[in-house]
Amino acid sequence: MVFEDVGWRVVLFLFGTLSSIFLVNLSLRKILGVQRRKFFSTEHVNDLHKKWDRILNVGAGIVVFIMSFALIEYGPVISMYILIITAVIGTLQILIRAGFEKNHAENPNDYMYTLLEALAGTVILITFGVSLFRDFVSVIFNI
Repeated sequence: MVFEDVGWRVVLFLFGTLSSIFLVNLSLRKILGVQRRKFFSTEHVNDLHKKWDRILNVGAGIVVFIMSFALIEYGPVISMYILIITAVIGTLQILIRAGFEKNHAENPNDYMYTLLEALAGTVILITFGVSLFRDFVSVIFNI
């Protein structure tokens, strides 16, 4: 009985978030006149962007490695800190990409699309996550 409820919520979360993000990205591309990017692409604007992206990815890998040991040592008590660190790393990646796109991209709206896409995706994920998985949220925030 419980699994069926969770199963439907997972299906609703996946379908809802994926379709919402797709529709928002489609709308943003039409409004801003930006070309469609490849899914999970690592297109770099120039060599300096590629260098900074590589530095940030290596640093993030090291941080994730250290965080995994901290999670093993301290358990769920540290989950809020892991969430914050993950958000900071993701924000840095988006800001670096947007900064290079603003200064060096062919289309002047590329950086706006990057920022709005990340913001809309985050809002959609949080909205669906909080509305469908309240118990998980209470564990993460130790409520």
